[in-house]
Amino acid sequence: MFGTQRGAPVETANQPAVDPTGAPDQGLIPDANPWPSDAALPEGEGVELPTLYNDEAAVFEKRVALLLPLSGQHADLGRAMRHAAELAMFDIAGDDFVLMPIDTAGTYQGGQNAARQAVDAGAKMILGPLFSESVSGASEVAKAANVPVIAFSNNRRVAENGVWVSGLIPEDQIARAVGYATTQGHFRFAALLPQNDYGRQIASALNGVVSRVGGSLGRVAFYQPGSESLQQTIRDFANYDARRANLRAHKAQLEADGSAGAKRALRRLEGVDTFGELDFDALILPATGGDLRQVSALLAYFDIDPSVVQFIGTFGWNDPGLFAEPALKGGIFAAPNPENWNLFANRFERTFGSQPPRISSLAYDSAALAALMARDENGITRDALTNPSGFVGVDGIFRLTADGQSERGYAIMQIQPDGAKVIAPAPATFDQVF
Repeated sequence: MFGTQRGAPVETANQPAVDPTGAPDQGLIPDANPWPSDAALPEGEGVELPTLYNDEAAVFEKRVALLLPLSGQHADLGRAMRHAAELAMFDIAGDDFVLMPIDTAGTYQGGQNAARQAVDAGAKMILGPLFSESVSGASEVAKAANVPVIAFSNNRRVAENGVWVSGLIPEDQIARAVGYATTQGHFRFAALLPQNDYGRQIASALNGVVSRVGGSLGRVAFYQPGSESLQQTIRDFANYDARRANLRAHKAQLEADGSAGAKRALRRLEGVDTFGELDFDALILPATGGDLRQVSALLAYFDIDPSVVQFIGTFGWNDPGLFAEPALKGGIFAAPNPENWNLFANRFERTFGSQPPRISSLAYDSAALAALMARDENGITRDALTNPSGFVGVDGIFRLTADGQSERGYAIMQIQPDGAKVIAPAPATFDQVF
């Protein structure tokens, strides 16, 4: 699925450009029609570029390099993302479009070497690398050669002019979910973050994210995942001991009163662990997996009630292993609308015989964007890449900004007893995103 947003002409492999004055084009997955083909694509590791790429054909061929970890511990992920990019090429690319997979091995030096191979082979654009370390290595070479890079990393720190980070950025997901929470009456935010680079990256953005939607950010605490101090950290964060003391004092006051009303109030406090409101009504929890299960269980144990406090996560919460956690029931997170992904994943499985990793959509959308740009008579230009109207892909609307960042439109999903459900659709245009 791929297309441009309102304000830019739309082209697909099956039809000419159309008038964009109506609703944004929905790309290559129309509701009633199948994908263009289920044919398998040719195999090949692509570890090194064949010498045929270093020839006179580079003058007229539109060559785009795909930098991925095709060897080492992440080779399976790299190959899956390569397959996703090949699907996009198969669907959209013209006859003169050449996709050149090059191995980065997932390292800084590998990214640098791969970018040098790409530039020497006449690449007009570089897609990837995947890991921020490899992106840093590739960026140095690509910038010197004035070759644009669309990286698959979600670490916005490696973004710069001419090097775009196209991953699903957690800070933007939190921004979308925080904005939705304010529409539901939650304005007092707190955050519980892992004590690592990821947690510090989230922390650096929180004040701006919360203030932009009219909320206030109170306590922000860090914990060491898996440490012996985790329980005490969350106990302190929940202000549990003071709230327990408040309960004892309030019960003593009611008992001393002795009136019928006081006795009724005492009965209502049976089974209650604490007394008094928290100083926040929404809690940002970017942890995932086992860390999130442990943290959420401790939050419940220390009487932070998810039916009162809105728990807010990231796309990493989209994990069936978390949906049965009682403490996460009702929690929300931002994510791409799942319908397009399901169509893409089914197509991928029919073609390659396995389900794709979730981030493989980034490779499809980026390769589709490159192929779409290459079909234009002006070729691949930075002005075209940063079209403010954006594009529509597997993960919904997205656009690239002049400073190397990307913006996306996310849906809001909520954890319910039978799984995560969309409770607010992804925006259709960028004036609705932030």
